[in-house]
Amino acid sequence: MKRLGAISAFLLAVALATGGAPSYHPPTEAIAFRGPLYGGGTFSFSDYLGKTPVILNFWASWGRPCGGEAELLEEAYQRYAGRLAVVSVNVQDPEENARAFVSKHGISYPVVLDGAAEIAWIYRVKYLPTTFFISASGRIVAIHRGPLNSAQLERYLRLLMETQVSGEN
Repeated sequence: MKRLGAISAFLLAVALATGGAPSYHPPTEAIAFRGPLYGGGTFSFSDYLGKTPVILNFWASWGRPCGGEAELLEEAYQRYAGRLAVVSVNVQDPEENARAFVSKHGISYPVVLDGAAEIAWIYRVKYLPTTFFISASGRIVAIHRGPLNSAQLERYLRLLMETQVSGEN
């Protein structure tokens, strides 16, 4: 909860510094970003756009529900390998906390480290976890705030896969 307060304080400071409160409407199209990858290297979201549907998940190690959700996302990542990308963004965590979380929950999909919450900011993430379901063309087809359960994830996966089959990218 302390970290969520830090995110809120950061968002308020940015709003005051830029002369007003920002709109908290989430984007309708994916926004390309770059960031450091857990384990080294740099992640570029634009590498995925136009190629495959993406589940983009924002989380923090201190969020209790994030662990079970990470394991569900790992299952989807394995099951849909080559047809679906799963990318997660770790928000405002020390790298050692992210490392322990990734190890504990067996995450093999890309984890982008967002220590300053800059990526969370551009996606207007207010709650952790938050998950975006993005078509291959970059259209955000659904947003889920809070932890996902298995049934919810299956509904979103069907929706994403249907956009691929129907050509509604």
